[in-house]
Amino acid sequence: MTALALPSIENKIQELCAAIADEPEILAAREQAEAFLADEKAVGLYRELMTLGRSLEERDRNGDSISQTEADRFEQLQDQAESHAGIRGFNDAQQVLQGIANMVNAFVSKTLEKGKVPTNDEVFGQGGCGSGCGCHS
Repeated sequence: MTALALPSIENKIQELCAAIADEPEILAAREQAEAFLADEKAVGLYRELMTLGRSLEERDRNGDSISQTEADRFEQLQDQAESHAGIRGFNDAQQVLQGIANMVNAFVSKTLEKGKVPTNDEVFGQGGCGSGCGCHS
């Protein structure tokens, strides 16, 4: 029997998803992400930065040399991305959305492990989870 075949769990998942979807911070993050995706120039810059970064990282791991021109190009792209409001907004939105996903996953995983609803301390350890998880304002 799968979890979704259990109506009580399916109903609670639907309620959780509705609460997440209606949360103002989540709505704002989604709007930021969508605004970024609608900006072709920003997406192009971001894609170029990510592609070059992955390529340089892979080459470095393989022991291949990276020219100063390539390193300079990467730094130039990185500076442009860091100063682009749309890209900064997208990165902020990703942190919020990923933080919520991580928090939900951590609580569900700990619930399955312990067989009871866990406390924040049980999920994130003493002192809370730190920053960026999305579980606090």
